[in-house]
Amino acid sequence: MKTNLYQQLIALLTAGFLGACGGNNQNENNRNLLLAALALSNGIKVNSAVELAKESNDDYNLNEYGLITPQTLGKWVNNWSATKPSGINGKLVILQNGPSPTDLRGDIAGDQRYISGNGNDVVVYSFTFSDGANALDGGDGFSQKRNSGLSDTISIIANGQKVDAILNRFGIDPVNDLVVFVSAANAASHVQGTLRGFYSFRYWGFDHKNLAFVNGTLPRLVTTDGNFVPFSDTTNTPPNLNNRYSVKSLRVDNTILMLPVEDVIKAVKDPNNVNIAGLTSSVFVSDARSSSGNSNEYNGVIRSTTSEVSGKYVGFEGRIKGAKDVPWTGLLDMEYRFKSKSELKAYYDARGYQIGQTAIQLCRTNNRSQVTGFSYIAILGYPSTYYDGSWIEWGSLTGGGPAPKLPPDSPYRTDLPELSDVITYNVAGDVDSNLPTNLNTFASTSRKIIEEDKAYKR
Repeated sequence: MKTNLYQQLIALLTAGFLGACGGNNQNENNRNLLLAALALSNGIKVNSAVELAKESNDDYNLNEYGLITPQTLGKWVNNWSATKPSGINGKLVILQNGPSPTDLRGDIAGDQRYISGNGNDVVVYSFTFSDGANALDGGDGFSQKRNSGLSDTISIIANGQKVDAILNRFGIDPVNDLVVFVSAANAASHVQGTLRGFYSFRYWGFDHKNLAFVNGTLPRLVTTDGNFVPFSDTTNTPPNLNNRYSVKSLRVDNTILMLPVEDVIKAVKDPNNVNIAGLTSSVFVSDARSSSGNSNEYNGVIRSTTSEVSGKYVGFEGRIKGAKDVPWTGLLDMEYRFKSKSELKAYYDARGYQIGQTAIQLCRTNNRSQVTGFSYIAILGYPSTYYDGSWIEWGSLTGGGPAPKLPPDSPYRTDLPELSDVITYNVAGDVDSNLPTNLNTFASTSRKIIEEDKAYKR
């Protein structure tokens, strides 16, 4: 009976009852009712953005999930069995974003590049952008090119099969283990890429108590007793299991963490009267693109947003209507550590964030916004969602200008005053004609990825 109901609901969802972008309220209500029924039929709890936000302690040393300190990690590494947090029954799994490029100890010759695990209840593995055999799918393993129904994405949340492959490669029990992400080098790309792993596991249903990110980079890792975390020239050997673990065991739906473009459009049109399941009634668009005093992208300066492949540009430069300039670099100190909780709160207060709003995160490709998003969700406890398509998608959905991609009346067109505060068209010859790729000008949904991910667990 349950199987038949499940099949019927999936059939309705895929037959067009999802409601097209810009469709009427009845279509939207039908979609939400069907998704709710689908969740109930399979015992899966659908979480809201508010439920997924977890506030940090004021003193980061007291945290046992979310943002943790090197002191806490050192305590765990040196005696996991006696110090592991309540509710964690499995291993400590440290995912280190590549090796540190320098000697970490200073008092010992040689290049000790990795935290040292004991290979039993404390294991350390490397995931990286360029580490040959250890690289996942040619990159960090947490991003993937997928089709949204509207177009192919440049890089978006990895699908269930790929995330399951990561779990089994590293032997991660998503129910019982505590996964700690560590950024190895003093580089922006390391911090952003490492936090993307945190975001991906949370999206796929990891409980907050099973995920942590170390504040600061590998060279700062010392324990509270003044002893160094043990280091090694190598990592533990991944077990490369075969289908033992799956995100399907996590009976929650956290897909609200990723917002498709049609929902961003809907929210931006009426930001203080939002009617999107899982979000609060008011949104705050957080644009993380500016850094080091350079606000060209946010200000819509011509030729600011390049394609990943061709080196050419999106159709237009600018910013989403109402978006606030929230440079990601303003959240970190000179050692790539998050500033104090009170400083972060003041930072957002100054930009007009109001308690209770759901923040919509974006940058160019949703990498810089991993830093801002983590600060909302895991430090301040503010509800948040990520627009994973970010400006690469938004700036390409043109219906006017010298190189239009969509019909002028397309519900996905974003180069309109009611959707974008600044609209600066790039010269036709500079625009990447293949961005976005496989654009479906007659698309009825941009939610295909979300629906695929929901269905994967059912």
